[in-house]
Order: sequence, then structure tokens, then C-alpha cells
Amino acid sequence: MSYKKKWKLILEEKRFRTKSKTIESDGRNTFENDYGRLISSAPIRRLQDKTQVFPLEQSDYIRTRLTHSLEVSYLASSIGQSIENYLLKEKELELELKGNLSSLLRVAGLVHDLGNPPFGHFGEEAIKSFFKNYFATNKTTLSELEKADFENFDGNVQTLRILSKLYYFGDEFGYNLNYSSLASIIKYPSNSVDGNKKPTTEIAKKKFGYFVTETETYKKINDYLKLGNRRHPVVYLLEAADDIAYSAADIEDGIKLGIIGIKDIEDIFSKNLDRNKDVVLKNLEYLKSAYSKKPNVDTSIIIQKFRISTQKIMIEGIVKCFKDNYDDIMQGKLEDEIIDISEAKDIRRAYKKLQYKVFDDKSILKKEIAGWEAIYGLLDIFVKASRSDSFQANGNNLEARLYKIISSSHKKVYEDIENYSNTEYKKLQLIVDFISGMTDTYAIRLFQELKGIKI
Repeated sequence: MSYKKKWKLILEEKRFRTKSKTIESDGRNTFENDYGRLISSAPIRRLQDKTQVFPLEQSDYIRTRLTHSLEVSYLASSIGQSIENYLLKEKELELELKGNLSSLLRVAGLVHDLGNPPFGHFGEEAIKSFFKNYFATNKTTLSELEKADFENFDGNVQTLRILSKLYYFGDEFGYNLNYSSLASIIKYPSNSVDGNKKPTTEIAKKKFGYFVTETETYKKINDYLKLGNRRHPVVYLLEAADDIAYSAADIEDGIKLGIIGIKDIEDIFSKNLDRNKDVVLKNLEYLKSAYSKKPNVDTSIIIQKFRISTQKIMIEGIVKCFKDNYDDIMQGKLEDEIIDISEAKDIRRAYKKLQYKVFDDKSILKKEIAGWEAIYGLLDIFVKASRSDSFQANGNNLEARLYKIISSSHKKVYEDIENYSNTEYKKLQLIVDFISGMTDTYAIRLFQELKGIKI
């Protein structure tokens, strides 16, 4: 079955607002144009002080959410180039669209974690926990769907909101990105009630992809790209690039901080590899013998080269798996992540086992707990204030002062852009927009200032 028309549809120009005319010499494709809009913006810059794995880490060697995103962007673009070559060879892609797929994946990799709150996934858990407790003990006008948006808060869902609306740049369309750029980060095309099904065999139902305030945005994208409420094909490739990037890179950082050692890698890979066992372990042994006794060379060099070699195997496995499952991917019917059914799945499994060892380090756990307290505490302060009639007033009471602290861009969207009918929902969303957009350092500092711990 040919998907040439589908590729044309999803790789061409389509935006909510017709973009302004560019200079005649501009040779960028539509997705490189998106990349240019994104790379210099504040939400991207804030990723430099958001947790990847090691919260509030002082070492400038260790990856942040920004450096991770740049690595995913490159890996995704590289995978896209390989897939493009295959599609051109099979005459599935028009020559004039060459470069668009790799550029789209470059954009998707850059923004895929844009909505993550301070302290990463632990920050997500703090937000979810707060609202589950809050709705259980307070009267609310919110429907079950509206409550589910907060009780199942997800950084990926917040990313769509930031890209399509929350980044105020003069009108209601945010960055005004290409439809496929937006669709590429909707991992689970369901709302917060239809999604979050556990257990489920449908990948689209594992979590959710859009808040009620972005329902119409999602529907327009889904209908135009004819996705049938299923994943955009590029999502599978983005997820694979993300898996490859963080599985290997987080271990490299763990080695540098002394949390794990080469012996840990040898032991865990020996126990968890099957198909790739010989080639991976032989390469590790070679790297140890080649570099361990060299003067002024530390263990990190061995691990960097080991990471590169295993990532190469995983990328090759991803490209092959894409070809083998082409029909299901193009129809959004593949119910697995590509890495998990590829010939490199054992490498991914081994890295996951190593990650558990890293994540359980006490220094990480203590900082995550501090982050939890800050996020939970900030939510408690602002949500309580939002229940007062004085919250949005021009008075000098506590509630009005707290409203004034919220960033002007978020208040602009709340007051002038977001036209959702439920005012209570809007207030809670304003608060979550503000807190989830903070950097790790700012969240800790603001919490301490508001509690009088630090002035």
C-alpha cells in the first residue's frame, strides 16, 4: 500500500494562521522555519535549568533538559534522514519534500519535553497528587473530564498547550507552528478520560494528549492530517530517538558522578542482553583494554565510546523496525514503541536496569523530595488564593498580591486569549501554567520566599 499522498499531506505547509511573507532568499523548508521560531524563545531557554535526571546538579558536565532535548533533536533528525532515503528509494516520497521529514523530527526533538514541570517526572507526580487530594476535600464546579486534566497532569500535554497557545507572541496562535510539528508531540491522542486506561493494549489510550482547552486545536489538526485519532507516524520515530538518547546518556552522567561504575555496566548488560550480547560485551572489553591504562584518560572516555557504539546499534534497529512495520506505523496502528520490538530491544532493556540503579541514588532522591515539597507547596498557596474573590482584584490583600506575582504573559493568555467557559478551571490552569513553567531553581526560591524561609 502506498502512502505517498499521506506523506505529502503531513510534510507540507499548514498553520492556523497564514504565516507572514519571508524574504525571497529564505531557503528554509516549513519545519526549519518552525525551528527558527522556537530556538530563541524563553520556554526553550528555561530548559537549561530543568531536571533531566540529576536535580539542581552543580556540575556543568551533567545534562539538563535542554542538552537532552538538543541530543534528541539531532538523533531524531538523523533517523529521519535514514527513513527519508528509504522512502525516496521506494518512491513513497516526492523529491521536492526531501529534507522535510528530518527537519520535522529536528523540531519535534527540540520541543518534546517543553512542558515538563520543575524536577521532571517527580514534579508531574507532585501536581497530580496535589489535585487528587484537593478535589477529594474541596467542593468544585469542575466536571469529571476537567478534574481528570489536573489529576493526570502530564508534561507532554502541557507541551501542546505551550506551543499552540501559552507562548504569547501577539495573537492566540502561540508559535503558530505547522500542524505536523504540533501533532508530532501528541503521543497519546485521547482526552484525559478516554485515555489513562490501565491496563490497555491501545497505545493511544495509555495516557492522554490534550486538555479540554485544546480540544478544538487537536480536532483541527487530527481532521486535516486525517490521523483518525491515532498517532502521527513521526511520533513513533520521536519516541525512539528519545529512548535512545536518555537510556544511554543518563548512564554516562551517572558514571561521571560516581553513582555507577564500569563493573555495574558489565554485570547488568551480561544478565540482560541476548541477541546483541557478544558484540556489545566484546566492544566494552576492547574499549577497556584500549583506554583504561592510558595516561590522563578517565573512565568517562570509555563510557562515551560505549554509548556511541550502542546508540548506533539501536538506531539501525529502529530504521529496520520502521521498514518492517511500515503499514501499521503509517496508520497509527502499531501498539508498541519501536525500540521495544526492534532487534536492539535487549540493549534498551539493559540500559533500563542500569537507570533504576542511578535513579535510586540518595542524592537524587533527597533533591526530588525537596522539589516535590516546593511544587506542592506553591500549588497550595496559589490555589487557596484563587478561591477568593480578591484573587484577580487590584487590592493590597494577600490574594491580589499573589495574582500579581504570576507572570504577565500567563495572565495575558488567561485574561484575553483563553475563552474557556469554566472560570474555576481557568484559574487552576493559570496556576499550573505558571508553576509548571518554572525552572527548578526558581521554584525552590519562590517557595522559600513565599514561606518566609528565605527573603
